[in-house]
Amino acid sequence: MENNQTREEVLEIIIDIFVVEIGFIEREEISPATHVTKDFKINSDDLSYFISVLEKHFDMLAPTEEWEKISTFNETADLIMLYRGVKIPRKKPWDFLRRIFR
Repeated sequence: MENNQTREEVLEIIIDIFVVEIGFIEREEISPATHVTKDFKINSDDLSYFISVLEKHFDMLAPTEEWEKISTFNETADLIMLYRGVKIPRKKPWDFLRRIFR
């Protein structure tokens, strides 16, 4: 994915991906200020899948902590504009366990 897209273009792509991947929400129901989970009651599995599709599409990997701060499509666009093309390694779940059992 090219990194020369404007924020508005990225926002439209995010919303298009959401509509296609979630499957039960119409494009007309979404605005940039729409709250992703509260307005549509999206479950955590659907949200995780949506995030993975976004990361693949925009060739990025943002820290989980950053995704946890996101609530609207505007905020999602801001995060993608910041991290697209960047891959931040995530901590492996077993790293936490290793520290506990040392």
